[in-house]
Amino acid sequence: GVAWYTSIDDLPQVDAVSVATPPQAHYGVTKALLMRDMHVFCEKPMTVVPEEGYELAEMSRARGLQLGVGFKMRHEPIFKAAREYLPEIGNIISVVTTKQQEFNPRPEGAWVKKTGAMYELSIHDFDLIGYITGHWPEKVLYSKLSHRFGWEAEDAFHIIADCGGFTANLQGMYATSCTFAFKDLTITIMGENGYMRIERPDRIVMHTDTHRVIEVDPKGVNSFEAELTHFRDACLGLEENTVTAERAAALTEFIETARRMSV
Repeated sequence: GVAWYTSIDDLPQVDAVSVATPPQAHYGVTKALLMRDMHVFCEKPMTVVPEEGYELAEMSRARGLQLGVGFKMRHEPIFKAAREYLPEIGNIISVVTTKQQEFNPRPEGAWVKKTGAMYELSIHDFDLIGYITGHWPEKVLYSKLSHRFGWEAEDAFHIIADCGGFTANLQGMYATSCTFAFKDLTITIMGENGYMRIERPDRIVMHTDTHRVIEVDPKGVNSFEAELTHFRDACLGLEENTVTAERAAALTEFIETARRMSV
């Protein structure tokens, strides 16, 4: 019973729109909605061209509109807990991320071959580094991409990056077969006082002057619902939008730099 349209021009004026098209269409759709003075929540990546991302960020700011981005993993309990335990390891020296998922070649997922592993699989990981530590990957020091599947974009990557004070070793890949089960990501943060290893979705290992395992219950939180609730409240002026378009554009710039620098 929900109304549907085949053109943005036919869409009636509403307060806010969620954009969930394939990434290559995000820029055009989001820009058209902003020009109609609608708040926009755009799935990640916001754009695949850095200049377009910065343009959308400036447009939303100039029009007084909210432009949110779908980094929904920030709302998972495991990463919220990691922020609380982070001070125990002291000054951060380095970060290592490892992400692996099976590629499921559904017909509707064919655009992943054009978008690539960095945008589709691991831009969440890059954002989580910043969410947890306050320092996002900025400068690409080394990049090597894999095209073993013959895709237009990369199916795996290995990047070493400067995060404005510490080094990050970023790894991600699509596998021919493995089990998802939400256990697709680990983030290890090494500090002066020890390390913290985050194992999505439910386990944090702390090794400082003691060694302990912290179990985090992932149940009861729908991260998709949580991110949209946060965006709604930002549109209503009840809280600040913490997932900015500028940050999303900067991550796009980081990924495109890694592609250019690949050895």
